[in-house]
Amino acid sequence: MQLSTATKMRARSLGWSEETIARIEASPLRDATVTNICAMRIPEERVRGFLDLVDKDPERMQNITFNFIRTRSERGVKAHRSERGLLLKDINVGSYGQVPDRWPYENDTPRGSHPSPDNYAPGSYFIYDKVEVWAEGVDELYEDAIRDRWIPATDLDWANGLAELPTEIERAVCQLATLYSGHGLVEQKIIAKWLEPISYGFHDVKLFLGTQIYDAGHKVEALRKRALANGGGLGQAPLGALYRAWYGALKFTEMVTALDVVYKAYELTLFEAYADFAKTDVERTLFGNLARDSRRHLEYGKRHLLWYLQHHPRGRENVKFWLGRAEAALSIELRYSHPEREALALLFAGDVERIQAGIERLRRLREKQLADYLAVLSEVGIDRLPDVSRHLLQIAEDPLAV
Repeated sequence: MQLSTATKMRARSLGWSEETIARIEASPLRDATVTNICAMRIPEERVRGFLDLVDKDPERMQNITFNFIRTRSERGVKAHRSERGLLLKDINVGSYGQVPDRWPYENDTPRGSHPSPDNYAPGSYFIYDKVEVWAEGVDELYEDAIRDRWIPATDLDWANGLAELPTEIERAVCQLATLYSGHGLVEQKIIAKWLEPISYGFHDVKLFLGTQIYDAGHKVEALRKRALANGGGLGQAPLGALYRAWYGALKFTEMVTALDVVYKAYELTLFEAYADFAKTDVERTLFGNLARDSRRHLEYGKRHLLWYLQHHPRGRENVKFWLGRAEAALSIELRYSHPEREALALLFAGDVERIQAGIERLRRLREKQLADYLAVLSEVGIDRLPDVSRHLLQIAEDPLAV
């Protein structure tokens, strides 16, 4: 085999002797393979050791190509860790941090690499546009989720943090645990459904959504444990009207609008308020942890909505329509889910005799939920008050309105 002039020049620049070059030409190695060896900048003595292997088994060794060395991927990139460790944002440098507006590959090609021309099997993806999924800083939200992970089995003081409660109070706590764990289970299913279609090039988003699926599992696990740990038991199942907006979403952004913006805004305010009426230390810690998770989910929803509004040609019109659908589903859940509102009113009151005071505190909660939701939309440039669901307005005035 005669080496090309270019390959010989590469070999000589590495200090390989004419004797070694002649030995290579007498071997069954291909010119392309030698070019790849040159690209690895292997010194001559190691090349000779490799040639000894070739001489011992020429038939097998001639099939080695080292073609992985030749790639269009950016080389020489060295990520530098930040104070918190080596984060996703630290490795999103050079071409590896460039997220295209439209992902060009249908298979599992990682961002920054290039597909093998000999093995290109299209995958099940159908979301290729960045505008459909992206949120600024989603890589940092993922790192926050990993850092904030918690273990319901051991991070809640099941041994000392529970106390015997009056029957009606224990049943109210367990009723809410039943409802919100049910929401968590559906949340898991919905996000998992959308995870697969998102192209591999947007792996940052896929990683974050994986943490939200895990967080939803926490919700299911921890709330079911609370319902069964203190002599109460599960209560009535959720009404489920809320889920219509989640299951019925035809676009990923529509689902995020319904779940991670509309619902999460209401959920976060509720979970944060739970500290005002929690009856045991377990509930205080439990709902504090759930609130922290919900805050992160809402942050992704808010950031994605902002990106969508800024980059989609019909962003504002689409979002207005989706908000209307999601608000309608949420208002039905709040109006007709008697177990939730009555359990909340009872916990606020502390006992049946003061239920009227509990209803008033529930009204203030509904009012704050609506205000916080409108504030979230205001942060992304949406003045929703003129168009918000009239039923949500009614509920903020009278939590027992139907």
